[in-house]
Amino acid sequence: MALRGGGMVGGRWRIAAGIVLVPAAVAGVVGCSGGGGASATATASAAAAKGDTGLSGAELRGALLTRVNGVAAAEPATSGDYSSLTSSASQSASGAQISPKACAGAATSGFDPAALSGSPAAAVMFKVGSNGVSEVLIASSAESAATALAGSIPAECTTYEEKVAGKTFKYGVEERAVTGVGKQAKVLSVHAIGSPDSDDLWSMIYTGNGFVGTVTVVGPNASEKAVRELGQVAYGYAAKELS
Repeated sequence: MALRGGGMVGGRWRIAAGIVLVPAAVAGVVGCSGGGGASATATASAAAAKGDTGLSGAELRGALLTRVNGVAAAEPATSGDYSSLTSSASQSASGAQISPKACAGAATSGFDPAALSGSPAAAVMFKVGSNGVSEVLIASSAESAATALAGSIPAECTTYEEKVAGKTFKYGVEERAVTGVGKQAKVLSVHAIGSPDSDDLWSMIYTGNGFVGTVTVVGPNASEKAVRELGQVAYGYAAKELS
């Protein structure tokens, strides 16, 4: 799949809180390659901390993809407890007003981050032109993973509005279970309503032995096919490295 430039809505990339840790994501995802690399950085506490499965942030960091379509990560991968990795994303979106209010955060993510908030995690981002990709790995027991993925998007949140800098954007959210990736997986899509030039967001969330993984694609080429291809590659590499 060929990559092409993407745009922004309201002057910033549209992201789903609780899943995406990066401002943009790539459209074509063939040719991904794994390997954490010696250049990846982490805090000392993250390197030492172990999840309830025995996986550390450093080990998770080493199981992240390092290239997408031949393009290296936009910056070194990071690790820490999951809540610390998501806090910066939450702060960047703190000025947004969501309606209904109940649809903020995890309600539209298809994933309950509270179940894994204190677990070691690692994240990486990529940019190709104006597009990019994000991947997150979180240490998890089978029980915690099942809890994190057990919820579904409330009916009232399948469409919601977000007001940013005086502008209002309307979004539709869909999710469904998928097979063929990990022990359990689901795909989530977020698309702008009434804004044909807006970038769509697709995310896949899956579970493996001792970890939960998410990959997200947002941009003009974002599609279920793209995120599923990325998810298969990312899961396969992580499962191999963390086995």
